[in-house]
Amino acid sequence: MLLDLHNHTQYSPDSRVAPGQLVAVAQRMGLAGIAITDHNAVGGIRAAEVAASGSFLVIPAIEVSTEAGHVLGYGVRDLVPRDRSVAETAERIVALGGVPVAAHPFRFWSGLGPAAVRQASFPAYETCNGRTLRRGNVRARALARERKVGETGGSDSHFLDEVARATTAIDSGALRLDDVLQVLGQGRTAAHGIDRGASATVRYVTKCVGQWFLRGMRRI
Repeated sequence: MLLDLHNHTQYSPDSRVAPGQLVAVAQRMGLAGIAITDHNAVGGIRAAEVAASGSFLVIPAIEVSTEAGHVLGYGVRDLVPRDRSVAETAERIVALGGVPVAAHPFRFWSGLGPAAVRQASFPAYETCNGRTLRRGNVRARALARERKVGETGGSDSHFLDEVARATTAIDSGALRLDDVLQVLGQGRTAAHGIDRGASATVRYVTKCVGQWFLRGMRRI
């Protein structure tokens, strides 16, 4: 079972992708499901669920901006306060019935870094992020294996042509949402995909710098 566990829609300040379009592309690419992980927002979840058909799974989620970097919360439909500590953020996600995962831990600017990662008991780290340079993903993978936690993969898509560049594999056939969350919480997932290459870096840096200025030099 292959899932793309990191995707953004127009409910994030840095994406214009409609949830329905995201679902349609993911289905065409043969994925079993996707997570909607908008920045500090949950509005895209319901629209994606409405667009999904058959056995295609939409995982409600959020990407929360903590005081140190980004944390993914799977199985969450409610807003989680931003700019809190990593530990408090992870605890809030668990209290909502969700599973916290350290997003792209070694990405410059928005990754938690090794010290902050250790502030919470994450069952998994995102070790293959499609918008992170290879060295960042390699370091995340090494830390996950050192600490014996699970590994997840996600494209971190902000554009439709980025969907499925990185995925999470679960050694099973089609699963329900509760089953997927249980497997994530147990750290029984594997990550696959490609790192951010040269052309993607030009697009990424240009977009990030431009939007950073538009936000008044404030982080998402």
